[in-house]
Amino acid sequence: MVVSVQFHGAQRAATQSKEIQVPLSGDRKVSDVLLYIKNCYPGLELNGNDFLVTVNNRVSTMNHLLNPDDKITFLPHIGGG
Repeated sequence: MVVSVQFHGAQRAATQSKEIQVPLSGDRKVSDVLLYIKNCYPGLELNGNDFLVTVNNRVSTMNHLLNPDDKITFLPHIGGG
């Protein structure tokens, strides 16, 4: 199975990519994809509550079971004043 991960803002700059394809086997969760991303891009800061997870443009959790062709985004928090 393959899912895609989309990057925005500082994530896109750190990965130098808008989107990557992540190969997975068996039943996998969003947390497995996050671990894969952290291993591929050790300089990318995706920690704790620094982001909101979406799967197919819907807010999700790290325990969400993935399906082939799902689109995952770790949306960075945006602040302003």
